[in-house]
Amino acid sequence: MKIQESLLIASILLLSGLPVSVQAGPLVSIGDSVDVFFSGSSSVKWQSNVLYDENDEIEDLLFTLSPGFEVNVGRGVSNLDLSIITSYDILRYDDLTELDNELFHIKAVSSYKNTRWDVSGSVSYDEKQSSGADGNTNRLGRLTESDELRANLEGEYRLSPKFSIGSGVKYSDVEYQDEPSIADRETTTIPLDIFYELSPKIDLSVGYQYQTSEVGEVSRLALTNTGIETVFTDSYDKESHFVNVGARGELLPKLTGFFKVGYRETDPEDRKSQSTLGLDADLTYSVTPKVTSRLNLGRDFGVGGEGQSTENTSVDASATYSINMHYSASAFAGYTLREYTESDNDDNIYRIGARLSYVPNEFWRFSAGYMYVENDSDRALQSYENHILDLSASLRY
Repeated sequence: MKIQESLLIASILLLSGLPVSVQAGPLVSIGDSVDVFFSGSSSVKWQSNVLYDENDEIEDLLFTLSPGFEVNVGRGVSNLDLSIITSYDILRYDDLTELDNELFHIKAVSSYKNTRWDVSGSVSYDEKQSSGADGNTNRLGRLTESDELRANLEGEYRLSPKFSIGSGVKYSDVEYQDEPSIADRETTTIPLDIFYELSPKIDLSVGYQYQTSEVGEVSRLALTNTGIETVFTDSYDKESHFVNVGARGELLPKLTGFFKVGYRETDPEDRKSQSTLGLDADLTYSVTPKVTSRLNLGRDFGVGGEGQSTENTSVDASATYSINMHYSASAFAGYTLREYTESDNDDNIYRIGARLSYVPNEFWRFSAGYMYVENDSDRALQSYENHILDLSASLRY
């Protein structure tokens, strides 16, 4: 496809989001409590290094069309709300047409509230095509495909005006397609927290989190004394524990969110146990009525692409400026240090970017953004840099 044809397609995709006539309310209403919405988007994205290759950077344009639907049940007539959201991504590359793909997504989100109970849950299934952007699945000269199933159920019960208890279960199952060199993983996490109302705006907490993971077998080509052979790494199970204290609510004037800090320990099967300081925080600060900043902090154990045990430390900061009722601008910066606990290798992943959004009404959203991603790794062929520019338009009615 010639570049002129590519730009024409991009223009058509983006112009398809321009409002000609809009319809108030949902696309279809069934009875008094069920609404059906159309939810679609289109985008064009340029990348300087599509395959996240350290030595052979290939740039290309990616066009994505994502039609979808959303079904909402409840509409405020009961304590139970349910939404089912589905979309289908059609991905087309300008030059690297062998990477063209179609990806399906579906998610169900529900919540229930009464005077004592506050329960929410979600189930999702996603087909993904990923690169080395997370520093974890980078495969030289190609992208990876995966099927991901996730489920989350969490609830909180108010024992008294001052005390409440929260618990739940989180489950994820990630399977990589035709990639024996990347470890599949299945993880179940069970948190338990006790909250004490220190004031009407602040709750203190003490908690414990148990996590169990099953990491799949990995096979890869390696140079041995007898030549190039297929080397296998057996699957294994591991357990992790996080004992913590924390707080949530309006922690300071203009500062809201939560934090948990404590002791983490992981015990992989037939591997060395590890312990570290654990941290999980999500904080929002209202700088001015128009400027809001956000900070996310994390320190946890993880699993590398080939099943290695890792210790991850992350910092993500962002700021949003509401220019007026239609325009907003945002910027972000992030850093992740991934330390491989069974070797001396490290990944240093940097992210920085900015975005301008235009929302003319409740139906339409247009945005343009830039992002720079870099992985400074001492693992062979895992370092990369990538510049990303994108334009997008989305519609919900």
